[in-house]
Amino acid sequence: QDLPICYIKPDILEESRELDYSHLLKDVIRFIKSYLELPEESGYLILALWVFHTYLIEKFNVTPIIYSYGLMETGKTRTCEVMRELAYKCETMTSPTEATLFRSAEYFKNTLVIDEVRLWGKDGNEEVARLIKSRYKRGLKVSRINMGKDKKGEDQVEYFDVFSPLMISTTESIPDIIESRCIRFTMQKNVNPNVERDIDKDLAGDLRNKLTIFRANYMDKELKEVEDISRRRLNEILKPLYQIIMEIDPDRKDDFKLIVK
Repeated sequence: QDLPICYIKPDILEESRELDYSHLLKDVIRFIKSYLELPEESGYLILALWVFHTYLIEKFNVTPIIYSYGLMETGKTRTCEVMRELAYKCETMTSPTEATLFRSAEYFKNTLVIDEVRLWGKDGNEEVARLIKSRYKRGLKVSRINMGKDKKGEDQVEYFDVFSPLMISTTESIPDIIESRCIRFTMQKNVNPNVERDIDKDLAGDLRNKLTIFRANYMDKELKEVEDISRRRLNEILKPLYQIIMEIDPDRKDDFKLIVK
């Protein structure tokens, strides 16, 4: 049975483990730009750093949620498609059930993209809302009642560790308590039609291979400690991306700080 994620390519075994990380960052940004039109230039760097951080998620206690917001046909789904091609073990869901949502998060610890989600109102997905509140920070658990699942046939409370990278796209605004955990992209209709062409799957696979080698090279390394770049929740969710840029391209730290301001 095929897994619902993009694989690494077999020729990864022939790849060198020597990588120019700053060059790889440029390649990831270039790929995103080729298929996605963002309202601000700074967004490409943020998304690229987010992709990198998914490959080292075990080293972080917080992960910023990417929140793609806009009207119909403004590139929200396209953002999801591009991120799915690049992020670590990325799975896309459109109408997730409570069981698949929590169990896949617990078992696979994978990057999750939820496209066109509705969180509130009569058609709202309350389970996704619960997931969003807990997924961004390591150690937070989501509880779920399993009806008649213990040995006596009685209800059983289960607790799920759902920490892992997450991206959501939606046409509706979300409450501040959830948005404070997110990096928001307000999408607009494309001006450049070239970004709508088919995604180059081979090129995406080549980048996933290199990003996987980046992951392998860093598994036994400690990331550098960095200074605070903001305050409170904003500092908390941006710290992983700042740590990534200080590892792979520290010459661009001022660019990142300017984005934060």
